[in-house]
Amino acid sequence: MIRGAVGNLAGLPCDGARSRGVIAAVAVALLVVAVGCAWVLFAPPQLGGQASYVIVNGNSMEPGMHRGDLAIVRPADRYVPGDVVTYRHPDVGHVIHRIIEEKDGRFILKGDHNDFEDSYRPTANDIVGKLWLHIPGAGSLLWHLRSPLWAGLVLFIAFAGVFAGAGASRAAAPVRPGRQRTNGGAPMTPIYRNWQDTLALLLALAIGFAALAWVAFARPGHREVTAEFSYSQRGQFSYEAAAVDARLYDAGKATTGEPVYLRLSDTVAFTFTYEFISPSPAQLTGTYQLVAELGDISGWKRTIPIGEPGSFAGTAFRTDGILRLADLQEQIATLEVQTGVRNDRYTVTIRPKVQVEGDLSGTPFTADFPEAALPMALDRTQLRLDTAKPDAAIAPAATGTVVNRQRVGNAVRILFVSVPVVAARLVGVAGAAVMVACAGALFIAVARRGWSEASDAHALDAVPVRVTGPVAPSDVPVVDVASMEDLERLAARTGGIILREARPGQHVCYVRDGGVVYRFAFDPGEYGTERAA
Repeated sequence: MIRGAVGNLAGLPCDGARSRGVIAAVAVALLVVAVGCAWVLFAPPQLGGQASYVIVNGNSMEPGMHRGDLAIVRPADRYVPGDVVTYRHPDVGHVIHRIIEEKDGRFILKGDHNDFEDSYRPTANDIVGKLWLHIPGAGSLLWHLRSPLWAGLVLFIAFAGVFAGAGASRAAAPVRPGRQRTNGGAPMTPIYRNWQDTLALLLALAIGFAALAWVAFARPGHREVTAEFSYSQRGQFSYEAAAVDARLYDAGKATTGEPVYLRLSDTVAFTFTYEFISPSPAQLTGTYQLVAELGDISGWKRTIPIGEPGSFAGTAFRTDGILRLADLQEQIATLEVQTGVRNDRYTVTIRPKVQVEGDLSGTPFTADFPEAALPMALDRTQLRLDTAKPDAAIAPAATGTVVNRQRVGNAVRILFVSVPVVAARLVGVAGAAVMVACAGALFIAVARRGWSEASDAHALDAVPVRVTGPVAPSDVPVVDVASMEDLERLAARTGGIILREARPGQHVCYVRDGGVVYRFAFDPGEYGTERAA
């Protein structure tokens, strides 16, 4: 029996191959994580990401941003004055400007180069995102890519690169016919045979889980959410005054919109109806009282109640009041006697003095209705409406918004999935720990089993098979390699079996790959003189 040195050499660990395998596994893991992070950071909303790309088209943000710059914006939990944001304008589309103030749940914005504020005041729901990355001039490049010529050129280069890379890979890596079992040993499980791939996968998962944990811990567990509930208030004034001579009016008395003559009428009966309208559920209570405010051009004012104070529950009410013209004349006479000031004309404003409180969709709020005011003028002969827009004064209306701010659990968005921050922290930490533990266990197990047995270069295929006959026919090209390690790499790469031809004074190993035989001949001095058993 021949004791060959080749088998011992094949069983020795190869430090270089082992190191390269570990480095390759770590590199693959980092590459996978880098690609995943880039996707999460830069993917647009159409592909499940959160990055929106805006090309600056104007000079309103100079000197910080110029026409043709590219701005990447991302949604934020909260927007504050000073933030540069992109919002959706109902008429002009997307606008990128700076927030200068927040008022009543709406944002006031202005371009840095402008000396005026934006006419439209968006809400938080109108804002696309906050400026995250500014790339000067990149927007012009993207604009050119919209043309068919440039887009086609880029696609051609991309496809050419893909096909060239695929061709080079096929040329450099022939298809392997399959792995063989060891000579006389138990077959290895795939997890040991491909331990570098498994290690790379575990490390990639560990880094991914660690990145998830880092993002989750960097983000607050709760965020402030703003909800807006709109409402409108509507009112309707009406009045009438009985006349001494009913023939002077079509209705037999003065009605809404007509003048009331002091010689014909002593009182004026006012009615005001109120309605609160909202698409959201409303639970309301409130108070009201009709009053007449007598005043002049100097700013003097005297408030005269003309109706009883009342309260209501619900979304509507009606109230009535009687204005005695003699009371107005008495107040004017007292003023003129006491001050010596005589005016030809005084103002009379009828107000319902509405105060509303309650909740809208569960959000407490209070409101008044200052727009409900019927302006009238009083001179020596008549009381009449004093407005250029009588219809708007008779039927006042106002709109408002109730803003509800509440703290809710924050989330981390991963492509199309939103994961709660608390869950993301737990999953990230636990997942990273489990993956690191599995990678460590695999590393230890492979080390204990033997690097040469577990590595690709020294796996089952690298154990030589002894042969007694000639391996390389005379008509087959033979290529001599520099070392046994090179031959083992060829065997691992091609899936071939190392054949060992041992004769006294000569030990040669072969690997056959198609029509070529690769050969390595050992120096007899490496292992001593062989003798047949």
